[in-house]
Parts: sequence; C-alpha cells; structure tokens
Amino acid sequence: EHVWELKQIQFDYFFFDENCSYRLLELLEIARPGIELTDGFPITAIPTDTVRAIKDAGLVERIDYRPSRERELLARTEPLSRAEQDWLLRLSADPAQQHTAEFQALPPERRALIQDAAFRLLRYRATGEARDPATAQRSFALLQAINQNPPPLLDIERPGLPEIGHESRTWQLGAGSRDDRAFAEYGLRMAYHDLSDNAYGFPLGAQIEILQLKLRQYENNHWQLQRLDLASIRSFTPRNHVLKPWSWQVAGGLERVLGEHGDEVLVGHINGGAGATWQLADEVLGFALGTVRVEHNQDFAAFIAPAAGFNSGLLWRNPAGNLLLEAKGDYFHNGEVRRSLSLSQQWEISRNLGLRLAAKREFSQLASPQNELLLELKWYHY
Repeated sequence: EHVWELKQIQFDYFFFDENCSYRLLELLEIARPGIELTDGFPITAIPTDTVRAIKDAGLVERIDYRPSRERELLARTEPLSRAEQDWLLRLSADPAQQHTAEFQALPPERRALIQDAAFRLLRYRATGEARDPATAQRSFALLQAINQNPPPLLDIERPGLPEIGHESRTWQLGAGSRDDRAFAEYGLRMAYHDLSDNAYGFPLGAQIEILQLKLRQYENNHWQLQRLDLASIRSFTPRNHVLKPWSWQVAGGLERVLGEHGDEVLVGHINGGAGATWQLADEVLGFALGTVRVEHNQDFAAFIAPAAGFNSGLLWRNPAGNLLLEAKGDYFHNGEVRRSLSLSQQWEISRNLGLRLAAKREFSQLASPQNELLLELKWYHY
C-alpha cells in the first residue's frame, strides 16, 4: 500500500545491472527485512534471473498464468477453417456482416467462435493505440453478439517457465577443424539465448545474445580473436492468415570472414534484416529475410563497405534439441560476394548442459571455398 509513495522517487537507470527488475528486488528487500536478493547480481540483472532469485527465496506462493492477447487470439483462431478465418477478418472490419444470411447460415457454435475471434483481433490491433470511436463501436457490436451467443471458455496450456530454463550465462568449449587445420575454441556469452540453445522455457525462433567472446587456438599455439558480438537479436514469428508479423534481426561486433589468399580477416560490422517466417509443420519454422550490412574490412579499399543480401533457413525443434539449417549471402558494392551454408544440431544433455555439432561451408570472391566442422560443449551458468 506504500508503493504509491515512491511515485516521485527518481534513480539512475542502467540497462545491464540497475534496471527495473533489480529495483523491484530492492523494494522486496525493504518489504521483507532480512532477505538479500540483490547480492546475487553484482554484474548483470536479467529479469528471468531476478524471478529465479525470488522463487529461491521462498517468496512465491503460486503462479497464475495470464496469456497475452496474441496467444489468446491464436488459440481462438486455431480451430477455425480458412473460410471461417475469412469471416473473422470481415467481421473485425465490419461487424454488420454478422447479420447477413450467409453468416447466419453457419452453425451457432461456429458463429460464436468467429465472433469472439473477431473481437479479440480488434482488441489486439488496438493495443497501444489511442482510443478510436470507430474501433470502439465495432468492438461494442461484436460484444453484443458474443453476449447473445457466447463461445466456450479458452483453455490455454501454460508454456514452460523461462526461469526454469537454462541459466543466462554460457561457457563454451569446442574442438574442430577448418580446411584441415585443427583448432580449439573457448567462448563466454554474458547473455542469453540463441536459436539452437536448450529449448525449455524459450519460444521457438527467438534469440537475444549480448556480449559474446570467442577465442580460437590453432595448431602451433596460434591464438586469435574469432569473434566479439556486442549484440545479436533475432525474432522469427510465424505468419498466418490472420496475423502477418515481420521477422527481423540485428547484430553488431567483430567477426572473422574469408579474406585474400584464404586468410581469415577480423572485420567490424553492423547488419540487420527483415522478412517473414512460416510455420511449416509442428515445431518447424522456415524463414527468409532480406539483409543489409555495413563492414570495415582491411582487404577493401573503402573504409566502410555496404552490402545487401539474404538470410534464409529452417529451424526444427526435435526430440534431441534444435536443428538449424541456414543459408546466407552478402553482395558488396565493390564486387565482393560472400555466401555460406551451415547446419547445426544441439543435443540437450541436461537443463544447463548442451552439445552442439556445426558444419559450415563458406564461399568468397577473394578465396577458394572453405569447410569448417565444430563440436562444442555449452555450459549454461550464472
């Protein structure tokens, strides 16, 4: 009851550590003297980790699942046929369509599902928007119809809890070969999850990686920085007949690419892309994106080289883990063409342990094609 007293309180905000979830832990410490929740977050405070800390402290009595509007809409439209989904789109645009003889000819139980789905679609599209009288009028008309012919209650299964999924930080140890040169690879990722990581608690097609470092040790004790990712975010949400979200990705940092004479050159880059994702089967996504890239490469004459390209692939959540097949291409303005084809499979050994086998073939105008094979152990640890 005293939270309102904090309305005028201001504090500095830091994205990685002293963020909103961290401040909530401080409030809980004040409300429950004697517990130490913030001590476990000296470097970063990721929301799922703070929730885990609250549960570990015994402060959670029960968990009530509240589905998002999008999940409720998808659950309501799932049993509808393509023709019925056409009706819900028409009703959301013009509720008067429900009074036509064609719509009234449908069985009452099907009309109830369509009307409820149309109302949910209207409310979903209005999320975050200013109140619109026309939208409010359409919503009211659909609510009247729903009141006269109510649908069955939604029963949505609760997905896996993110705080029960793998830990946020990842240590990586790998061994492999690149064009007959053996190497060992050592890595640390501060956060959080990529497309192929252990799946429980994470939606298929979502990736957030922050501050990932990889060092590679070749034969004859030759060490090199293989990559330093500042951030890599990918969102592959499947489209359907009712909802058509964009899929997108953005990344930036340092990475090794094929250079002249077959050498690996460390380049700085920022890249992103947008496109679409489709649900090809249960737990199978296909995606295709157009991409743009800006790169600083010592092999190029220009200080900054732009490129356009593509990124497409297949993501399959299978009984062993996640399989990712991916094709990429970058076409630079200076004539360089860089393409790659990769395949990886992760085996989930335990909640916080995974084993990943990855194979890749790279092509470049500057060098002959090269093959790489890597077997990597991933330990998720905070």
